[in-house]
Amino acid sequence: MKKKTTKVLDITIPEKKRLSVAKSTPGKRSKREEGLESIVGDAAEEIMALLESSDMDSATTLLHKRLLQTLVDTLPYAEHNVRATKGQKGVYQLNSLITSLREILTDVQSSRDRGRLGEVMVERVIRPVFLDIGMEIVQEFSRINQDLKLIVSAKHYPEVVELTKKSRERLAQFIQAEYGNTKIKASTFMQG
Repeated sequence: MKKKTTKVLDITIPEKKRLSVAKSTPGKRSKREEGLESIVGDAAEEIMALLESSDMDSATTLLHKRLLQTLVDTLPYAEHNVRATKGQKGVYQLNSLITSLREILTDVQSSRDRGRLGEVMVERVIRPVFLDIGMEIVQEFSRINQDLKLIVSAKHYPEVVELTKKSRERLAQFIQAEYGNTKIKASTFMQG
């Protein structure tokens, strides 16, 4: 199956997937607006909904993605204009697009790096602290059981050991759940 293409000046550009058309007031569209297509416009409502629901991370990710797509989509036109005029026109615009592309890529990379920093912080700082707390609890329960063996009668001692075992298991489950929550929160916080 042959892809649909559009010929613009001397370059062939593949036909875009469903692009939204920018709209002005109903019934009043200028000739320039009639054919205006927008990659960001396709996601505008979704981005706005994410912003309204305070889901900034998803909104930022989606906006970065759409802006990158727009810049990558627009870059060939600017490049063609520079080549067609042998550098007489469009050089500033091409450089501006490239600079914008670099800035967005830097923002995306920075966000990813902060997330990785959060993961490293969890593995090198938070996880060892939780493991130390868990080990201290196990050792303390062991000491308690030994002390109880001296105080409690042999008849009741197995019941007391069973109660302390259940208590230790509940604490272990709580610590494990809090470690999981802390890990997620730390990564999310570091991603900004």
